[in-house]
Amino acid sequence: MIFFTGIAGGFLSKWLPASNKSAVLFSLGNAFAGGVFLGAGLIHMLPDAQSGFQSIVGDSDYPWFALICVLGFLVIFFLERVLLHHSHDTALIESPVSKHTLYPFVLMFVLSIHSIIAGIALGIEDRSVEAAIILLAVLAHKGTASFALGVSLLRSKIDKKKFISTISFFSFMTPLEIILGYIFSVLLSVNAEQRFEAIFDALAAETFIYIAILDILNEEFFRSKKNDFQIFLLAGGIRNNGSGCYLSMII
Repeated sequence: MIFFTGIAGGFLSKWLPASNKSAVLFSLGNAFAGGVFLGAGLIHMLPDAQSGFQSIVGDSDYPWFALICVLGFLVIFFLERVLLHHSHDTALIESPVSKHTLYPFVLMFVLSIHSIIAGIALGIEDRSVEAAIILLAVLAHKGTASFALGVSLLRSKIDKKKFISTISFFSFMTPLEIILGYIFSVLLSVNAEQRFEAIFDALAAETFIYIAILDILNEEFFRSKKNDFQIFLLAGGIRNNGSGCYLSMII
C-alpha cells in the first residue's frame, strides 16, 4: 500500500494538469495529512517513547524521550532548512545545463530520512492499533511527498528513465525499512528491542511533528491562501488519532 501510494503520487505530478482545482484538492488532502501526523506524533508516538524509556531507565527524572525527539528534530531541521536550501541556491547559480539538477536528489535524500524513521517505527510496532495509526499517517503523507518530489524532478528536466527510477526508489524506502524494523525486533534481545523501539518511537514522533508543523501547516496555512475547510480537515486528522488512542486504551 505504501509503495503504490508513493508511485501514484509521483506519477500524478507528471500526468495531472496544473489546474486550480487539482491544487485545491491536494491542499485539502495535505491539511488532513497534517492533522494525522500531528496527532500521531503528539498523541501516540511521544507517549509511547516516554513509556519505553521509563521501562529502560526506571523512575529517572530526566526526560530522555524528549531529548531524543529534540535532537532528531534539530538534525532534520539542519538537513532540510540548511542543506536542502543551500543545494537549491547552488543549483540556481550553476550553468543552464545543470540548473536544478542537484536539488531534487537532495530533496529525495531528506524525504527518505523521514521514510526510514517512520518505516522502522512501523516495523518494530507489535500492537495492531498503534501500527494501524502509524500506517495511516505514513499513507497520508507518502503520496504528497512523492508528488512534491515528482514536481521537483520534472522541473529539473531529467529524462524519463531517471524520473521512474527515482520515484520507485523513494516509494520503496518505507516498505524496506518496515521489513528491516521487523527483522531487528525479532533478532534483538528483549532489553535491546525495548531500547530500539523507545528510540525510534521518539524519532518517529519528531518526524511526524516536524512534517506536520514545518512542512504541511507552514505551507497550507501561512504561505498559501487558507481555505476555511482546511481547519476542519486538520482537526479531523487529529481526531482520528484521538479515537485510535481511546480504542487502544479499551483493548
